[in-house]
Amino acid sequence: MSVPRSTKNQRRFFYHYNKPLSRVEGRNVLTVHWKGSCHAVNDIECWVPAETHTQKDQPRCIIRGWATAVQFHTNPNTRKITAVIT
Repeated sequence: MSVPRSTKNQRRFFYHYNKPLSRVEGRNVLTVHWKGSCHAVNDIECWVPAETHTQKDQPRCIIRGWATAVQFHTNPNTRKITAVIT
């Protein structure tokens, strides 16, 4: 069952684990796709309903949903990037 879009101002987002970049950085990296751009992040706070989706091509499994905004915050001490999806 697909997560329904609740308002017209919501846009599709999705994210997945990025294994090649995780190996390079030596820590977990997730890739957030929002408004046609790809953003590498270390943590995600997702405050909207999301669902898994399987594709035939890589990435095989993604998590997707509808959001009105995605904000990116960097912790200056750890240099970790967090995506907040609302």
